[in-house]
Amino acid sequence: MSHRLEKKQRDRGKKLILKYALLILTIAIVAGLFYGVGQNLLTAYNQQRQETVLAHYGYMEDKLQGNGLVLRSETIVPASASGFFENIVGDGQKVAPHSLLGYYLCRGEKMPMRAATTGLFTRQLDGMEEALQDVKLATVGPELFSYRPQHHDPKGEFKAGQSVFKIVNNLQPTRLILQFPLQELNPKIAQNQIVALSINGQSLGQCTVIDFKKDFKKLVMMVETADFREELLNRRQVEVMLILNSQSGYLVPEKSLFDRGQEKGIYCTKGEEILLRPVKVLAIKEGTALVEGLQANDMVILKPEKVKL
Repeated sequence: MSHRLEKKQRDRGKKLILKYALLILTIAIVAGLFYGVGQNLLTAYNQQRQETVLAHYGYMEDKLQGNGLVLRSETIVPASASGFFENIVGDGQKVAPHSLLGYYLCRGEKMPMRAATTGLFTRQLDGMEEALQDVKLATVGPELFSYRPQHHDPKGEFKAGQSVFKIVNNLQPTRLILQFPLQELNPKIAQNQIVALSINGQSLGQCTVIDFKKDFKKLVMMVETADFREELLNRRQVEVMLILNSQSGYLVPEKSLFDRGQEKGIYCTKGEEILLRPVKVLAIKEGTALVEGLQANDMVILKPEKVKL
């Protein structure tokens, strides 16, 4: 091969290498541009998502959580002497006056014991019956909640004067004495106010506030259910939750609200549009507002001060 031909082949190879190099560089630059644009779009999308939130329908409630004591109208029957009691009626059974409840065994004798009044029979005594008879809220102190129930083995021997059983009046509504931590901003309470009551996590429906006071750094309250609550027959100390107010509406961050004169408004997005929604604020609690005036699936703008219409 001549020197001239070899030179042409070398020059052709260099041009081919340069061509491939330029092609690879071009592809790299284009890919870099697409990547940069994609990253910017993703960042803008994420920023847009962070500045809006979906309004959702829900509830805002004023709650009080604490503990309480169940009050009942109870007739206690004590032992006249040391002995044992054998009942023939079941716990919680309704009895009538003079009905036979069982027999008291004392010194080899078997004496019948009868009901003195109408009500529900129970042998589950807690030693707090007398202390909680005819309780007045004005006289309730912290010592009332410090009592500890004392239970007697129903099969064990009773001493003279010791309570053997009781009959609970189930014709009167159930009352409870409640105490709650005294908060800096307690919800508004009024006598005869109707509130929702839950005991140990179980809803008991509505009850009425009979009276209340603030004492010994507690909010103390007496409430009454609409009727006798048989599920509380053998409960004395309970965990309580009261729901004082419950409102429904759309829940949004408080910071999304802005002033429209004497009214409030919220900016929402719909596609590329920005809509102004006049709203009525029902309640505000812990940075969340409950409002009327929004629609389902409204995307609420969190920073209304940055909106430019």
